[in-house]
Amino acid sequence: MEILYAILMFILGALLTSFYHLVADRLPKKETLMGRSYCDYCKAQLKWIDILPILGYIVNRGKCRSCHKKISICYPLFELLGGLIFAFTYLYAGFSLELLVILVLYSVLFIESLSDMKYTIVIDRVWMVGTVVLIVIRIIQGTWLTYLLSSSILFVSLFLIAYLASKIYHKEALGGGDVKLFVFIGWVLTITQGFLSLFIASILGLIYGIIKLKKKSQAFALVPFIALGVVISYFYGDMLIEAYLSLLGM
Repeated sequence: MEILYAILMFILGALLTSFYHLVADRLPKKETLMGRSYCDYCKAQLKWIDILPILGYIVNRGKCRSCHKKISICYPLFELLGGLIFAFTYLYAGFSLELLVILVLYSVLFIESLSDMKYTIVIDRVWMVGTVVLIVIRIIQGTWLTYLLSSSILFVSLFLIAYLASKIYHKEALGGGDVKLFVFIGWVLTITQGFLSLFIASILGLIYGIIKLKKKSQAFALVPFIALGVVISYFYGDMLIEAYLSLLGM
């Protein structure tokens, strides 16, 4: 039965990831989520088989049925990734509240990463809904005070850092959306894990900036790096912190 559940979770993950792609694309443009899916090029409405995760791409050979324009390979790859994440998360956590925490974390950070990369926008409604769900879960688990402190301290710390940096450099050094996102992240990570995730995100962003960006002042999407930092900190944060303290002889 465990394998069957994992397969069902894969299907659910692929379906939801396809929907998350739609959310990340439509909400920044203030479009309704209820309308039929359409081709980005010719705007023709898609048939039901066209929107099936992974299978729709294969059936149409990676092209729009109407205008025959090539569809980005990112769509089926993201759907495959989402399916695998849901399946492996189930195998890791089973049917538990922590499984729901991980899936909410993935859902919010995936949508926000896509939105940030495409429109440089963090969608407030998305992380707010995710935060409400996490608060309910933490209340049931009896750990709400720990995560309330984590969320508050992370947000206030980042707000002060962003404010001071803007005064010193006379420009926005950290986006307001990125700062607000840590209200949500604080309900996933403890305080130490939260600051570790920010450190990891900064290092990854710095490496990307050095390799990819041509101008030092050129802005880029930070949410994908925040997402990577959060995931690493969630699964390996305590281990990394303990290893670092042991190196210091503490």
